[in-house]
Amino acid sequence: MRAAAALASLVLLGACPADDTMATPDAGPTDDSGSSGDGATCDRPSLDQPWLRSLVSGAVTSLAASPRATSSQRQATRTYLQNQLTQIGWTPMLHSYPSGANVYATIPATNGSTKRIIVGAHFDTVSNSPGANDNATGTAAVLAVARYLKDMPCRKANVTVVLFDEEEVGLFGARAFSASLSATDVLAVHTVDQIGWDSDNDKRFELELPTVALENEYRAAAQIVGVPVTMTSTQGTDHEAFREDGFPAIGLTEEYVGNDTSPYRHTSQDTASTVDVDYLVLGTKLVAQVVMTEL
Repeated sequence: MRAAAALASLVLLGACPADDTMATPDAGPTDDSGSSGDGATCDRPSLDQPWLRSLVSGAVTSLAASPRATSSQRQATRTYLQNQLTQIGWTPMLHSYPSGANVYATIPATNGSTKRIIVGAHFDTVSNSPGANDNATGTAAVLAVARYLKDMPCRKANVTVVLFDEEEVGLFGARAFSASLSATDVLAVHTVDQIGWDSDNDKRFELELPTVALENEYRAAAQIVGVPVTMTSTQGTDHEAFREDGFPAIGLTEEYVGNDTSPYRHTSQDTASTVDVDYLVLGTKLVAQVVMTEL
């Protein structure tokens, strides 16, 4: 995550006012009543799901069993991710490029739309790290979004969930995937990188370089989930690749600029035991709330 050259240019742009009040996390459906036209209701699933914590914690533990850097390690990870998407109920696909391959699944719109929303995270690590926080946490959140959408009967756009290869060596997977997309079809790109560390327990997340519209969506969702958010100008991870190609994009992370970020990044100590699962669950809910609102 985040090339060294990008670190020097990080600038904190703003934060929620000190007197912001956070709403109580929504324990019930956050739905807009409606119909799919065939008698099915169009209620959104509740953010609070009995499967959520076990899904994200289990994915982090499985992914962080070993590094995901060599060709064989990354291939084994792709197989695992394909199996996870299959178990959820979606059809996994490989998007290959010269040095690697992304894993993705497209969750179809229920109204025939050709528009799409991208939700992604990188699955690879540096060579010496099991990468629990960087970035099994983001990968787990994307899998959970795919699971939420299984229970959403009405979807106004396609959603492509994608797990990127080779972020750590230059955003290769994200750049290859971005190049395959049509600018006229993409409504928004959401990427997640490191959402498992919150040592001061303030539950704050950072919104990296959002458009005005995406910032507003995340601030509204943050009120529902019950977390504060701060906007930053951080680059150097997957959302940068999409922004370079003209797509509206945002990155979600822990307090990378705010100096409450894992000290174990890119080390052998980035293990599952260091991940704050409660915080990971909140970050996952935040992304899911935004995406379900967009749909």
